Amino acid sequence: MPTYALSVTVAGQPFDMMQFVAEQSLYGVFFKSAYDAFSLEGNVLTKVTDADYPGWSQHTPTSITRSGSTATVTMPSATNWQTGNNVTVAGAAQTEYNGTFAITVTDSTHFTYQVTGTPATPATGTITIKGGRTTVPGIVFLDGYFFVMDENAVIYNSALNDPLTWGALDFIQAAIEPGMGVALAKSQNYVVAFKEWSTEYFYNAGNATGSPLSPVLSAFTQIGCANGDSVAYLDENIYWASKAKQQGPGVWKMKELEQAKVSTPDVDRILASDGMSDVYAYGVRIAGHSFYVLGLRTIGMTLAFDASNGTWAVWTSLTAQSPVSVTITQTGGVATVTQTGHGHSDCDPVTIAGASQTAYNGLKQITYVDADHFTFPVPSATVTPATGTITATGYDETYFKYTRYVNAAGRDLVLHETTGELCEIMDSEVEDDGLPIKLVIRTDKVDDGNEDWKTLGRVRVIGDKIGGEAMIRWSDDDYTTYKYGRRVDLSAAQAVVRRCGKYRRRSFEIIHIRPEHVQVSALELD
Repeated sequence: MPTYALSVTVAGQPFDMMQFVAEQSLYGVFFKSAYDAFSLEGNVLTKVTDADYPGWSQHTPTSITRSGSTATVTMPSATNWQTGNNVTVAGAAQTEYNGTFAITVTDSTHFTYQVTGTPATPATGTITIKGGRTTVPGIVFLDGYFFVMDENAVIYNSALNDPLTWGALDFIQAAIEPGMGVALAKSQNYVVAFKEWSTEYFYNAGNATGSPLSPVLSAFTQIGCANGDSVAYLDENIYWASKAKQQGPGVWKMKELEQAKVSTPDVDRILASDGMSDVYAYGVRIAGHSFYVLGLRTIGMTLAFDASNGTWAVWTSLTAQSPVSVTITQTGGVATVTQTGHGHSDCDPVTIAGASQTAYNGLKQITYVDADHFTFPVPSATVTPATGTITATGYDETYFKYTRYVNAAGRDLVLHETTGELCEIMDSEVEDDGLPIKLVIRTDKVDDGNEDWKTLGRVRVIGDKIGGEAMIRWSDDDYTTYKYGRRVDLSAAQAVVRRCGKYRRRSFEIIHIRPEHVQVSALELD
């Protein structure tokens, strides 16, 4: 497999990619970060260096002089940089000149910025300056043109069928409503400009000069985009996390020119608590279901919208903790583990290893007893106390760590954001790269339309007779606290728990961790 070295202006940036048909029916890939763009055609990798492309470039200035607090930079050639752009100055012997600054352009080869102190003038050293315009997430390919957008909501286009050439006049601004550019996308044959507080649409009008695009004035909406990294494609729809002046955040979908909100009030409250400053998103199909996956790193939560049935879920990743030495006794088929300050919660997964009596070993779904003890079932004939060098391994639960997705050769692949592991999503799997999958199904609050006391004789779990043991628990105080979990055999002819007490309003949770497929469709209350 050939490899290609990228000469980037700013390292560590994510890239957007767009495949296209190049000359001689060769497939090419145009890809860009916020700062750089490249074209790969056949086995030839070329960096976009056209001065009219809205990226960053690096230069050696002719001079930097100072008058008062104003530094004036003379460039060896025109840069096409704009007032308000940020530049990074490095290498000056007088360190006050170095750093990242917002510039004021005075002409095509001069700009100024503000410095502190009174460094010597002119500046000396081996000085480099990086700067330019940054592009927002998203590439659009339409009718032979590549389109990108900068943070000022200016949409630039390449020459026809040529991603390396960009014209000085080939741009159009999304300017129906003020606001910064956030993301660029394509809906059918429309170019979609997501801005802070609004969304604007463009079509190929075939203009003879300048941009080929013209705005679709009737399609403008005052629904903006909270973060460009929230935009994802799924089943010919675009999904994104929204922002609007007259309402809070939400999640919307778009097809052609039609927009519709898909988030619930509960999801909206979660989005509002996050701030949407650090997110990831993608669309993926699993087992016949289409999911829009939105990761919120700030609060550590990943939301997944099932577009097939209109429901929301939380996706998590489990990470194994360090094993801890424990002791185990058994009475009446209940194994009691002693571990000082174990930190586990009721219904959590814990892996026991090292016991000479194999019945104690394996992945267990525990019942919390107190801060130093938890239990799980074993055969009543199991020798007690357990012998051997016994350890218990718990798990930390975080947001879903697979933050990048691609479908390649019919395989759904996701990339772990820290380990770099590339994993295939398969509906036949029952573990997450060797780790347990914790399934939690939570119901709405049940009150039969009144606040009267109800006596619940039994709860029957309705579903396919697969999945083995799970635990069911309930809350009578609107999800604030839960009763200890009760074990239920999902594969039994009657998957029931009995004597479930009295309530006025109750919600239920089913928690399943076994490495088996499971399908639950309903709870039947008697």
